[in-house]
Amino acid sequence: MKRSKRIAISVLVVVILFVLPGGSWLYLQRGLDYRKASLAELQDLGKTGDFQLKNQKNLMISPEMLRGRVSVINFLPEDKEMGKSLSERIAKVHQSFDDTEDVIFLSFMPADSSAQLLDIANSMGIKDDKQWFLIGTDNDEWQRLAKEVYKIPNPENGVALVDTSMTIRKYYDINANQDMGRLVEHISIVIPEQKRR
Repeated sequence: MKRSKRIAISVLVVVILFVLPGGSWLYLQRGLDYRKASLAELQDLGKTGDFQLKNQKNLMISPEMLRGRVSVINFLPEDKEMGKSLSERIAKVHQSFDDTEDVIFLSFMPADSSAQLLDIANSMGIKDDKQWFLIGTDNDEWQRLAKEVYKIPNPENGVALVDTSMTIRKYYDINANQDMGRLVEHISIVIPEQKRR
């Protein structure tokens, strides 16, 4: 065997036995470190409170029916145009989990009747009534839900992430692209095993 061929084989063996496993280990370690850092960003901000309200399909929604799922909570204003703009931002997050049963989106809005909610949901682009619930309530209840049930510091711009045990884990600014990107990453971390619809 020629000397150059033996050297090439030796180099290949070294690469296969040492370089590839070492590179793989470093790659996996960086991923693990990134996951740990992301988990450290999530906090225990308390349990959610209680409510029972109807969604756009006239179904009763309560925190108990959300147990075991990850919930993304936001509060829409009465102004439909502004609400549509905020819904479009949430829709981008929703697209990432559109076929995942264990992620539920709840958008609360001051509105009178569930019949009216279906039209409002459609006009805002909320088409997935199995995973994204538009919930209407009067203004006082809207305030109570934001401040007491989900404890969102700034409901007009805030989004809450709630884990499967009904613990609020983090708040995000709906208008900040970086926050919305982190929300997608955090949902992926706290989601239970991903069942597909």
